Amino acid sequence: MQFRHKNNAQQLGFSLIEVLVGLSILAIALMAGVKALTQSVQTQTTVQQQYFAMLSANDALNRIYLQKVWPEFETYKTNCSQLNVPLVCIRSTFATPNPLFRRVVIEVYLSNPTDPTSAQGQRLAKLTTIVFNYLTSNL
Repeated sequence: MQFRHKNNAQQLGFSLIEVLVGLSILAIALMAGVKALTQSVQTQTTVQQQYFAMLSANDALNRIYLQKVWPEFETYKTNCSQLNVPLVCIRSTFATPNPLFRRVVIEVYLSNPTDPTSAQGQRLAKLTTIVFNYLTSNL
């Protein structure tokens, strides 16, 4: 029995080099897809944290308005977590030229895992408002 070698023109299939080149192109494309997906997840996490931070800031601001309390000149820190996002609200009160008004600034940060009332990282939300002194006003 004799074996005959076929011509290169009549060979079927791919060579090893062609398969390796194809696999490397596929691997690069998949890595780019994974990187894009990772960035999308990180962006979604940041947007979620900022949304919950704004909810916490609005909540702290509404608490001041509803209690009708004249805020003292101080910086007050409190845990204001929303769902699974650990947040800390920092409320600062400042004087205004009119003694019947005070400026209140509420900043929200991610909280430190070891101390829930200490801030960590960049600010996620900030609200500034003017509070009227209902207690001493004759209105």
